[in-house]
Amino acid sequence: PRSIRDVDVSGLKLSVFGALVQVENLDSFYAFSPEITVLSGYANPLVVYRGDSHYGGGFAALKEAWRKTNRPHLYAGDFDAKGVTLALDSGATHLLLPDIEWLTQHVTPLHQPAEQLSFQRRLRQLNVTLPSHHPLRPYLALLEKQRGLKQQWFGGEMVCVSLS
Repeated sequence: PRSIRDVDVSGLKLSVFGALVQVENLDSFYAFSPEITVLSGYANPLVVYRGDSHYGGGFAALKEAWRKTNRPHLYAGDFDAKGVTLALDSGATHLLLPDIEWLTQHVTPLHQPAEQLSFQRRLRQLNVTLPSHHPLRPYLALLEKQRGLKQQWFGGEMVCVSLS
């Protein structure tokens, strides 16, 4: 059974969770189902809201405690330059995204606003450090074309894309 609650990270026994799933948007957090196929290999995934100006303080402590577990930290958020940068800054090891074929058909310049151009440089630098066959590269190529998609619009089969 699924339960949603505000808890103190010091009260969590992290060893019972196979993966941390960090969700960027609050409405997507409440709608998120850990029953999706891509998470089936992880026992009892811990799904948490990234936080905002109201809820933002709690995640930093959890992020540090989770990093020490050496288990996957998956980021589910907007597919735009800022969202991917937030994932990198959070220490996520993977992105949860629609598969590249579906996403290529649905990205739009309307979901990659000009205000996010400042995030592109870091993503370009990351792209050139990745091996040519790395699964993140086609996703970064879509962002380079100023195309994105809000998390609320995701569809298709979700995949787990490594950030390193």
